[in-house]
Formats: sequence, structure tokens, C-alpha cells
Amino acid sequence: MYPMYNVMLVDDEPIVKVALRTMIPWEELGYMICATASDGVEALTLVDKFNPHIIITDLKMPNMDGLQLIKELNNRGFAGKILVASNHGEYELVREALVLGAVDYMLKISMKTGDLIHLLEKSTKLIQEQLQSRQQQETQTQLLQHNLKSVKNALLKDYFTDPYYDVQQLDQHEAITFAFSESSCYLFYITFEQNNATHNERQNHISVSFIENIILDILETVDQLEIIQLESNGLLLLISCDTLDDHQIIRTDFIQRVIRLIKMYISITPTIVFSDPVRGYAEAKRTLERCKESLLIQFYNEITIIDPKDVHLKDTLDFEDVHDFSTQLIQNWKLSGVEAVTQATQQFLDICKSKQINPAETKKFIVNCLHYLPLCDAHLIVEDPKLLKNYIENIASSKRTTDVLSIMELVFQLFSHQKQQIVTTHNRDVKQAIDYINTHYQKKLTLSLIAKHVNLSENYLSRIFKEEVGQSIIHYINTVKMEKAADLILKGNPYIKEISTQIGIHDQFYFTRLFKKHFGVNPSEYKNHVQATLGSGN
Repeated sequence: MYPMYNVMLVDDEPIVKVALRTMIPWEELGYMICATASDGVEALTLVDKFNPHIIITDLKMPNMDGLQLIKELNNRGFAGKILVASNHGEYELVREALVLGAVDYMLKISMKTGDLIHLLEKSTKLIQEQLQSRQQQETQTQLLQHNLKSVKNALLKDYFTDPYYDVQQLDQHEAITFAFSESSCYLFYITFEQNNATHNERQNHISVSFIENIILDILETVDQLEIIQLESNGLLLLISCDTLDDHQIIRTDFIQRVIRLIKMYISITPTIVFSDPVRGYAEAKRTLERCKESLLIQFYNEITIIDPKDVHLKDTLDFEDVHDFSTQLIQNWKLSGVEAVTQATQQFLDICKSKQINPAETKKFIVNCLHYLPLCDAHLIVEDPKLLKNYIENIASSKRTTDVLSIMELVFQLFSHQKQQIVTTHNRDVKQAIDYINTHYQKKLTLSLIAKHVNLSENYLSRIFKEEVGQSIIHYINTVKMEKAADLILKGNPYIKEISTQIGIHDQFYFTRLFKKHFGVNPSEYKNHVQATLGSGN
């Protein structure tokens, strides 16, 4: 099916217009006569209304002739094609019409169907070529603009991320227009790093074009702004002060709308740091660094909108002492278990938050305390030193106080307190038996099993064990199991059946009798008993 082209007929002789209308099957060939006029003046009034692709015009007409019409159409930027219909003897007029841009001409007196179709096809071919050329030019222009924009964004990214990139280096790129070399703008740093660390990888695909569309939703324009992707999850937005002022939008309202739209589209809540007006890229670079530093305050609590003027981080922690706080943690752990350690740590972090202590200093202090803990209590036992080292490293790299609290809980679950007398012996067989008991206390241990392990008879092992240790091997096994059970109770495990199972005793009633015989109180009373004893200083 042919595309439909609009054709206008302009002639002061009605018979000519009738002849043209009936000469060919216009619509079958893809043409439609959209309007007719009797002179140039009337034709001009109809051009804007009907937008003809082709105009067939007489040269001699009253009011405004064909040449005047062509000139006026050229002045108006008419994009269609013009064919002229002439009489014999009008060759000079035809020549001038062709010079003015007419595609071709036809003689009214000898006009034939085939000639008219040929001229129409010639005109439509030129229209198609013109359209293709225009589309190519538009594509090339868009590509050039895109390339220039990409180059500009790359230069600005290098400038804002490289501390040695000087603002004068931007001025050397004369082919690129930087919007805020001299003018004032608001600076917004948009990041998804701090409070979305657990989100999926979609945050790595948040692009400049996505933020541009967000801004377009709010301001209906993306003029007078620059968006630079500094990191995969961090973008810098510079927007003209006049742009927001003209839309009568205050900065915090603008930020809230940006956050709301981002959350609506991709279900991620960003953090946005904003500044007062800055002038020029040098001031913008200094301000960006201040904005990034203020993000550290999110260690203490999640904030979606940050004004750097409200953040004054201190690099000195002088309200607490490592020795005193470490001692407090040990005492709290002995008295009330891991929960008390968490509570004391939370109180410490709350004070750091209120004083705006730099999170690096806060974490450094806690790490020093964890290293100092064994010096506070010689009987403190670390069950897995390698895991403890990993926990300490995790605290140093943590991004949230909640992370610190969780890790502190794990740290103190690694600790136990050595209450039983340390047994020293020079007998290799007895030492081997003791090591086996301390390592396998979770199992059901018997004299036969231990004797087999050390490759001795039961009677001989019992005798030399009693001589070296001062107690029977069964009594020593029960002592180790009870001390381990006591540690589990102090760590906060309230279930007697679970504790007895963990030390290899599956009869909880037997375990309770054995525990009371060893400590003088039932397992359910032991924690309160220890707290009362330590609290009284005994």
C-alpha cells in the first residue's frame, strides 16, 4: 500500500483544476488532493491548515502569481515540493521558477496522464530522499551530542574522583560546554551504599539516564543540570539554583520527591547529601568531599537526607578508658552473661552517637578493648582464637552499630572462665587422659573408654590418675562437665535439658543432682547465685 501524500492545486482557471482532479486515480496512486486555491494569497492561508507535500501551481494568477507564491513559501521554510503548470511562451517564468526551487514543470495544453504521474513520482522520490537525509542528520546530531555528553561526563568523573585533577584542566576542553564553570548550583550526592548494603545487585545498575528521568518527572526539564556517575552506586547531581527557584521547590522537598520516585521505581531507598549553593567546579569538588565525610554519621543510625552542616565528627574519644571499659565488660559478662555485654556496648555506642565521635575512632576503641580483655582476667579462655581474630576484623570494617552489637555477642560466646584448679602432672599417660577428657567432655565418658585411648588397663589408670591428680578419674570427669555446664548457664542458656545434653549427660534429673552436689545450688539457681556472690564482692 502506497503512503498517502497531500497535494494542493493552485490555479485561477477552474477548468484546469477539474482536469487535474480527473486526469489520474489519485488515491489509488497514493495521493490525495487536500485543497485547491485560485491564487497565491488563498494558497498561503491553506498551506498551514492542510500541510501539503506537493503543490501544483499556475504561474500567472491575480493577487499573487506563482513566482511570488514560491518565494513566500521559501521564506516560510516550506518543506514540500512544487510543480508549476505553464502555457506556451512562459519559458522565462518557468526558468525563474526552477531557479527558485520548483522540481519541474508541465505544459497545460499538452499535459498527459503519464507525464503527471512521472512528475508526482519524481516529487515523492525527492521527498523521501529529503526525509532520509533529515533523519540521518538528526541521527548524526544526536550521536554527536551523546558522544560529547559522554566525554563531558567522563571528564567530570575524573575531575571529581582524582585529587590531582585541577580545575584548569577542564578549561582546556574548549569544544565542551561545562554548565557550572562560573554559575551557581546546588550539589546533591546520591548514594545507595550505606543503608542498602544487603540489597541485590540492582543498585549497581542505577545510571545517569535513570536519574535524568527522575528529574524530568519532577521538573519537566533536564536543562541546566549535570549528573556524573562517580561510582557504581554513587552519583553527583549539580542543578542550577535558578531551576529549583523558578519551580519554587525547596531543596528538602526536591530530595524527598527524588527519594520517593526512586523507591517507587526500584524499591531502593537512597541516601542523599545536599549542600548550600556552590559556585564553580573547584568549590563543588571541596563540597563533595565534605558531603562524603558526613555520610560516616550513618554508622550510628540510618538517615536518608543529610545536611553536612549538621555533622561535626570528632576524632578524639576521651570520655572512656580502655582498661575501665574492658573490665566493665568482663564483670557484666560474669554477672549477667552476653546480654549484659550487649547492653553495655549499646550504652557506649549511644554516647559516641550523641558526641558525634568519628566511627573509625569508635570501632578502634572497641577493637582495643577486645585485645585487652585477656589482660583483665587471667582465667579468661578463648575457645577459638582464630575465629576471635576474624570477629575483631569484622568490627573494624563494620558499617553499622547493629553489626558491632551482633559481633560482640558472638565474641563473648567464644569466652569461658576457668574455675577449676589447673592440674599439672609429669606423667605422660595421665596428661594424655586429662587432655582426652577436656576435649571429649560432650560425650559419655567411661573409665573403659579412656583406658583404651591411653592403652592402659583400667585398674592401672585409676591408680596412677588418683596418685597424680588427687581425685578419681570419674570425679575429674564430673568436675569438667559441671564447670562446662556452669559456663553455658552464665552465657544465657536457660534450658537444663539442652545443657545436660551438650555435656554428654542425657538424664537431666541425674545432671541436676550432680550439679547441686558440685556447686551447692540447682542449675536454675546458679546464675542468680553467682550474681549475688560477685555483687557482694565475695
